[in-house]
Amino acid sequence: MIPSPGNPQLARFVLLVGIMAAVGILLSSISIVILYETSFEQNRLRLTELVKSRVGLIDAIANHTREQAIFQGIRSRRQMIEATMAQLREAHDKFIGFGETGEFAMARMEGREIVFTLKQRHSNHDKIARVPFDSESGEPMRQALMGRSGVLIGLDYRGVAVLAAHEPIPILGMGIVAKIDMAEIRWPFFKAGLVVAGIGMLVILAGASLFFRIATPMVQQLMETSALRQGRTALIEARLALEEKAVSLDNILRTATDLAILATDLDFRIKYFNPEAERLFDRAAATVLGHTVDAIHQELGVPPQRLAHGIGEVRRHGHHSFSIGQTINGEPRILDARVSAILDRENRTTGFLLMVRDVTDARKAHEAFVRSERKYRLLVESANDAILIADADSGIIVDANSKAGELLGRPVSEVIGMHQTALHPPHEIERYQQLFREHVQKGKGLLSGVFIVRRDGGEVPVEICAGVTDLGDGRMILGIFRDVTERHLFERSLQEERRKFQATFEQAAVGIAHLAPDGTFLLLNQRYCDILGYSRDELTARHFQELTLADERDQDRLRSREMIADRMTHYAAERRLLHKNGHSIWVMLSVSPIRDDQKNTVFFVSVIEDISERKDLEERLLTLNQDLERRVAERTRDLERSNQDLQQFASVASHDLQEPLRLVTGFVQLLEKRYRDQLDEQANRYIAYAVDGTHHMQKLINNLLTYARMGTRNDTFTDTDMNQAMDQALSHLTQWISESQATITRDPLPTLQADAPLMIQLFQNLLGNALKFRGEHPPVIHVTAEKNASQWIFSVTDNGIGIDSRHHERIFLIFQRLHSKARFEGTGIGLALCKRIIERHGGSIRVESTPNQGSTFLFSLPDHPSDDQGQRVA
Repeated sequence: MIPSPGNPQLARFVLLVGIMAAVGILLSSISIVILYETSFEQNRLRLTELVKSRVGLIDAIANHTREQAIFQGIRSRRQMIEATMAQLREAHDKFIGFGETGEFAMARMEGREIVFTLKQRHSNHDKIARVPFDSESGEPMRQALMGRSGVLIGLDYRGVAVLAAHEPIPILGMGIVAKIDMAEIRWPFFKAGLVVAGIGMLVILAGASLFFRIATPMVQQLMETSALRQGRTALIEARLALEEKAVSLDNILRTATDLAILATDLDFRIKYFNPEAERLFDRAAATVLGHTVDAIHQELGVPPQRLAHGIGEVRRHGHHSFSIGQTINGEPRILDARVSAILDRENRTTGFLLMVRDVTDARKAHEAFVRSERKYRLLVESANDAILIADADSGIIVDANSKAGELLGRPVSEVIGMHQTALHPPHEIERYQQLFREHVQKGKGLLSGVFIVRRDGGEVPVEICAGVTDLGDGRMILGIFRDVTERHLFERSLQEERRKFQATFEQAAVGIAHLAPDGTFLLLNQRYCDILGYSRDELTARHFQELTLADERDQDRLRSREMIADRMTHYAAERRLLHKNGHSIWVMLSVSPIRDDQKNTVFFVSVIEDISERKDLEERLLTLNQDLERRVAERTRDLERSNQDLQQFASVASHDLQEPLRLVTGFVQLLEKRYRDQLDEQANRYIAYAVDGTHHMQKLINNLLTYARMGTRNDTFTDTDMNQAMDQALSHLTQWISESQATITRDPLPTLQADAPLMIQLFQNLLGNALKFRGEHPPVIHVTAEKNASQWIFSVTDNGIGIDSRHHERIFLIFQRLHSKARFEGTGIGLALCKRIIERHGGSIRVESTPNQGSTFLFSLPDHPSDDQGQRVA
């Protein structure tokens, strides 16, 4: 029954109906929202799966079409795309859509417009839908054409709100969208809400009426007996007041779910044992009441002396606290205990109160919290990026790691307490706040192109990954700042490299072109056009095989297939290409495939260099080489004749010059022997001069012949022990060494491939030179050898008269003498012969000397002489 107007129960009836209506609406709303979210998620997943499957199908059709196009010789990418779209339109015309409003849409960019290429169920089928790229309509398709994948709620080409999944189709340069109207998703739930609201109101009105029909008599009866109840209450109120404190206290102690409470008298007999004590000590109160606490203390592990100490502390201070480690029911536990004195009104101790709390879980939780805090701090401090946490409402930074201090050039203590806007340049704060609202608060969370200001005023580019989260003590902004200075520098460098590449590509001295796998031109520089005589537009419209000779085109197609199949890495050759004017030109052609991550050939790089002039030069050079070879052969024959003549001269000089010299020497010596006593002193001196002259002449001829033979002999190089060669030289100089009282030492010498007799001659000349040009003191000579790279460096050091630096080169020339014959005898050929011997072995010789400070002759011999220095004999 519904109360009539003016009845006091009407207000209560309306209030009851309102409360029930509010509860019903709330529960219905929650149910509908949950169902709506579930349906929305299912639609989102369905659209995502539909669009991804459709993209996979389109990729398969496009790849199949591209293979057929290549097989059929279709040259342009546009024709391949149109062939693919023709198949898609045919299939799409048979596809009605899904649901009442669901459909697929494909579009491409034309200028600044989005052009839909498939017929749509909601538009004129004979008219292609077009939407400006900057319009609010067509948002899902705009995202797809920008290369982005995902699901969003936005306006479609009709300007209607839709739930849409979008994906790019790179192979066609298009985008695809699967969408369904939001109205179709929402209408079932809106209709269900209206039905539930109507039924709910009917149920609420019926329930309220039934409640008042039953409750009104009861209320009236209670009101009639209220006076009686008040009197009865007054009678028992005093008794209840007396019991209230005891009952309240007992309830408090019994309901203490985490505190075991024991009360004893002065003899420690238990007078009270609450339910928590029963649970903790696994004993019923009836079994312990009236007994002492000794047994419980023993179970708790409290030694007697500790108990006595505790009682003493209670008597002195009124309480005592301690902790106990105990195993209860086979599990280690930690107990906190407190003993207090129970006092009467005169503050006399009448007993003791023992309160025990199991703090094992609390201790573990605290330790876990400490470990978690340490892990958190270790994780934060070990991060390579700066981490800052700010209060979401105030913007004040409440925590930061050491990397944040390093990034900002400030101590962490100074960073904490700063406002987050103080991190950024003042003139950028408004823009950064807008970025924050657009990204972080919408859940995107990644900010780039942002700068922070260091303490020294320097600005550092950073990338911020930020988000708002609830950490339990309020909403916080968690920001991870990454220093991207190196990335910025790299990007600038990359842009610069791109500019350099473009400049290099265009200004290269060779022609460079990018060819599609079917041989059509994609990109080429001006030099490529100049070499072949075409303009860019003319070459772009041609096929590469149109530029090759007819008899080479089959081989070119075979090479292309081999490179596409990865059986051939590149191709390079000198060959002819057809010039625009019809004649062929010589070029150096190089072709290399460029592949993607899946090893598919994306395009070919073709490089050509005009070598026509070089080819002409090679032909002329070939003619010159043939003429040069003829002239060299003639010159070789002339040299051979000259060597033969020189050898004949040496033979003649050896016989014809020395024979009369020996005759003159013999007769002069005979004249001296027979007529010495008949001639005066001056005549004898003249005869001695003649004898000495003939000896000198004979020695000079022998040395000269030896020097001449060095240029004509064929030396045979064998393994020569340089120690033995030096010993042979010393044996030839024995008398000279004895007369000069010389001291000659040496380090161990190597074994080399050399002409042994010439090595003996070399040591003999150098050692003889040191013995001859001695000073006031007996000669001291030392010979060493040291390996240097692929050669040996020998040195012959003496303490002789030395050589002025002006004559260091002159002394190795033939017949060059620095001293008169009266002071030092000799022919002036010895050191020239040494130089000839060493050069014959592929080495060199020089001298380091200072007047009156001795000399060091240094000569080098290769470890293995080359073939033109002699014949190596194993």
